[in-house]
Amino acid sequence: MEASCTSIFTRQVQSTTLCRSTLAMRFLTMQRPLVAAAGSFFQSATSRTVPIAAQAALGNAALVQGVRYASVKSQGAYKKKSKRGIPKKLGAKRTGDQYVIPGNIIYKQRGTLWWPGENCIMGRDFSIHAMATGYVKYYRDPQRHPDRKYIGVTFNKDDVLPYPQHAERRRRLGLTAYPIKPTVEEPEISPSGIPYQVNRVVKGEPDRLLRLRKDYSYREDNWRIGQLVKTTGLRTKRFRTRKQYFRYRAWRREREKIGQAKSAVKRAAMGEDPNTVKGRPLSKKQQKAAKKKQKAKK
Repeated sequence: MEASCTSIFTRQVQSTTLCRSTLAMRFLTMQRPLVAAAGSFFQSATSRTVPIAAQAALGNAALVQGVRYASVKSQGAYKKKSKRGIPKKLGAKRTGDQYVIPGNIIYKQRGTLWWPGENCIMGRDFSIHAMATGYVKYYRDPQRHPDRKYIGVTFNKDDVLPYPQHAERRRRLGLTAYPIKPTVEEPEISPSGIPYQVNRVVKGEPDRLLRLRKDYSYREDNWRIGQLVKTTGLRTKRFRTRKQYFRYRAWRREREKIGQAKSAVKRAAMGEDPNTVKGRPLSKKQQKAAKKKQKAKK
């Protein structure tokens, strides 16, 4: 009887403890926002005096009590992008047998789908340009390479590339065909009866050809007058450059000084006055130069 009473009493105690725990949990769940606010306020108020470890413990307690943070990054607004990008504009720019001039782009590519052939070059972006005026030709050349395709330019539209092996190279020198007009012979006498040209004969001089001018005067051609200087043997300039002239002038002065010194020595040896030259007195400049030379010797 006593055992049954004790079991009933324990069950009642357990039921009362369970009811109390459930009520406490419900109270906490209902008061979570208030508890979190109070915890943050208490943390800010005690941040100046509470140590760092205590502040960390309070922060962890606030997290446990229901403070949530963003766990997924918010996405921006959806914007539909256009499917069409910037075009590269690759491919053939000139067709076969089309006329081109130097610098024209024949083909644009990425990589070497086509290779430059006759009168063509390749740029650094693999584009093929024309080097001469002519007509575009797309062809293959097994002798150069068995698999490569070439683009060339021919001067004649009917030409076929590649040219035969060891054939003469065809190139354009940039010259324009210009017909030479036949020279018209001028009559010897003008309509007024005056001769167009007259030979001037002077003894001891070469014959000169004089032509009739618009003012009815006879005059020699300018190019003939310029050639007369060569026939006379005259030299307009003694020195070709100024440097040559200055070098010659310095050499001439040195030679004059040496000659004057030698003549002064001879006059002194003959007993003549060194301040005179052949009985004539020396100038002031000559006297100063003679004194300087005597001092230098001493």
